[in-house]
Amino acid sequence: PAPPPSSPPSSSPPRRSSPIAPPRPSTPRLPPPEQSRAFTPHPPPRPMSANSQPTEEFLDGNVAPEDQHRDKRPRTTIPCDPDVIRNFKTVIKLHKQSDRIAEGVEYLYEAAQTLPRLIGTFVQYDCVLVDGLASDGKDDEEDHDNEDGNTHNENMKWNTHWQVRYNFAVIKKYLPGFEEHAEYLRQRPDLVTKLAKWMTTVAGKARGSDITRIKASAFKITKLTDPALQRKANRGFKHAETGRLLCPVKLLVDFDNDPEGFCRKVYNMHDNRPRVAGGDWPAFMYDMKLYIPGKLKPGFLKSQILLDVPSADTQGPQMKAKGKPPISRKLQIRTVAITAIIYVAVLVRFALNVQNEWADADGEWDGWDFVESVMTCMLHDPAWQENLTQWYTERVYGGVSNDTSTSSEPSAYELCMQEIAVEKRDRAAAMGTANAES
Repeated sequence: PAPPPSSPPSSSPPRRSSPIAPPRPSTPRLPPPEQSRAFTPHPPPRPMSANSQPTEEFLDGNVAPEDQHRDKRPRTTIPCDPDVIRNFKTVIKLHKQSDRIAEGVEYLYEAAQTLPRLIGTFVQYDCVLVDGLASDGKDDEEDHDNEDGNTHNENMKWNTHWQVRYNFAVIKKYLPGFEEHAEYLRQRPDLVTKLAKWMTTVAGKARGSDITRIKASAFKITKLTDPALQRKANRGFKHAETGRLLCPVKLLVDFDNDPEGFCRKVYNMHDNRPRVAGGDWPAFMYDMKLYIPGKLKPGFLKSQILLDVPSADTQGPQMKAKGKPPISRKLQIRTVAITAIIYVAVLVRFALNVQNEWADADGEWDGWDFVESVMTCMLHDPAWQENLTQWYTERVYGGVSNDTSTSSEPSAYELCMQEIAVEKRDRAAAMGTANAES
């Protein structure tokens, strides 16, 4: 028993304790009835070995029998298809196609290969999945409060918020079983982390496969003439032909005045070199018949080069490998997203530069900055984005010819309408003059 508390000092003389009776022990206070349950002893937790994992629920939401003694509280059962979850867990462990086919999960791998061709190569899958699942189903107004607080204003910029918003919707739509099990996956962060890591790996392999095809055909589709440029090591700003394609469109006049000097300054990174950064869009991405000097929107991303790129499934049903139907047909993809167009543009630029191995940056040019600059402009001008994606969709999936050789020529109808407009304007001017004189 604890010693009795000392009493505050008093002016009266202290009482003398009895020399016979011992001090009376203090009685400990019991907790109130509603708190007494907190003192109920529980069995000690089992020690975990180094290889043991935390308790995991069965696919039907029940706790494994050997772990039921840990927690007697009722758990909420999350409905799911056990086969779908099992396939998710299986495909991330298998590295060989034969094993994936034997286990019946090759369809998931094919869908994951298609994702970077839809949403681009600079995607943080861990962030997209985690943040996307957390915000999935929330009201748009709540979703607009992103980390920069810059939604719908002049400072709006392509950032993590927009990347999650755009890309998560695509993953949810085209990865089989993901949308139906979003609620289940939201409660399984370990599985989501593994899926994100697996998607990142598969995306890298898909990009490598696409680059191999583009590098092999770059000499032809870009209409290069010097045979030396069939070797990638001779491309980039080492050569004037590829240098002009990589030159920012707004600097073409400076380039044409001194091609060799322009290339030499950029390649050798001279102090007074022209700036060739991610925000400076290269000439090969433009249809130069539509380009207007001093304006950067007309013709951008409408280059015949981008339309001719044989990137599997990015260019629609006509592109397929070894007699197999394209994955885009299996997934019923019938539109071309702006992120898919940018993906092709980034890969073509890599095919034209001098680098042997893939890298996010090439000198001052940074792929992340390029994507951010284009997507920011698209956020500020949704009509431009819609027109561009519709233009691609018609040519890729709608049976419209890819030939843009006459795209800048007005039709007879358009010329006639222009004539009518001029005549109306002239008649109105003439009537105004006559009225003034009278």
